[in-house]
Amino acid sequence: MSDTPTPSPTPAPEPGATPSPLNQAQLASLTKTEEICRVALIPAYLAQLVTEPEPGEEAHEDDITEAKITSALADCNTVRNYSGEAVSATTEKVLLTQKEIDTKDQLEEIIHFIQARARLKHYAKNPGILKDYGIGENITVSRAVLEQYALAIYQKTATDKLSKVTTAKRQELFDALDAYKGSQTDQGTGQSTASQLRGSRDNLLKTTVAQRMKIQFAADAEWPHTTPGNHPIRMQFQLPANRPFVG
Repeated sequence: MSDTPTPSPTPAPEPGATPSPLNQAQLASLTKTEEICRVALIPAYLAQLVTEPEPGEEAHEDDITEAKITSALADCNTVRNYSGEAVSATTEKVLLTQKEIDTKDQLEEIIHFIQARARLKHYAKNPGILKDYGIGENITVSRAVLEQYALAIYQKTATDKLSKVTTAKRQELFDALDAYKGSQTDQGTGQSTASQLRGSRDNLLKTTVAQRMKIQFAADAEWPHTTPGNHPIRMQFQLPANRPFVG
């Protein structure tokens, strides 16, 4: 029977947990890093992997230490957290996009009401005034144009009194315009947050993979492929059985 220590199994995801939104290559790399770090923390292996500085010398940045292995495992968990937060931010962006649609619909509804009242007053006697209300114009051709006409209509109704376009209705128009403007700002923030989180996730993933490879290089040195008895240990560190580990 082999006396090779058995590594702790990788914990299974909790029931009902949302899968990590990493692509397959990223997820495979992250899982591999977690597995190898756990193997490296087995006391019998850790004792050989850890580099002890010579008396009077400082530790080198490439030295393997228990703290670095533990930190790499913690970073793997952070990578997963970043992924979840990025998905949440992306979902929020989708919701904000719907918010933009809803506020635009509300703004257009109020404008159409006021335009109808303007036609009621001016169509027969002063049709030239209708252009001041955007009537006959494609006011929804862009966000900027819609906002411009909404503000112009709000200002026009301050002096041009229309039936049922009360102070409260004008305030409703102003509030709808403000909400529509705000939806664009919110959406931009949501997109920016998601992009930043994905960037942080990808950068940290590269760092953890680099640390994992250092562990594998160290394991390749401690348990070379030229010694047949090292095969079981090399398998645990996911090293080639009959050739050196080259990355």
